[in-house]
Amino acid sequence: MRIAVYDRIFAGTGLLLSGLVVWAALAIEVPFQYEPLGPKAFPIILATLLAISCLWLLIKPDADSWKPSGSLLLKLGSALVAMYLYARLYEPAGFIIATTLVGGYFCWAFGQKPLKAGAYALVMSVLSYFLLTSALQLNVPLGTLFGG
Repeated sequence: MRIAVYDRIFAGTGLLLSGLVVWAALAIEVPFQYEPLGPKAFPIILATLLAISCLWLLIKPDADSWKPSGSLLLKLGSALVAMYLYARLYEPAGFIIATTLVGGYFCWAFGQKPLKAGAYALVMSVLSYFLLTSALQLNVPLGTLFGG
C-alpha cells in the first residue's frame, strides 16, 4: 500500500500544476480574431488532459512497485529547471533553438549519447516547427536570430 503513496503524490502535484496552467492561461489577453488554438486554448486543452491523467492515477495507482531514488528526483528537478529555461528562451531564441536545447537535454539526461541526443532534438524541432506552422496554422516564434 505504501507504493501507491508515491503515485498519489505525483498525481496530486500534477493536478496542482494543471490548475496553475489553466489559471495562467485564463489571464492571457488574446487579440480579436486570433487563431482558435492560440495562446489561451492550447494550454487549457493540455492542462485538461494532464488533469484527467492525474485523476486516473489518483483513483487507480499503478500496481507495480517503484520508489523514487535520489538520482530520479535529481532528474525530475533538473527537468523542471529545463522547462523553466525553455519558457524563458521560447520567444527570444525561437521555437527551433529553444526546443532543440531542451529536447537535447532531455534525451541526454535520460540515457542518450550527446551527439545523438542533439541530432534527434534538432530533427524533431524542425519537423515540429513545420507541423505547427503549416498543418495547424499556429503562430510559432522564429526567434530574433531568424528575424521572427
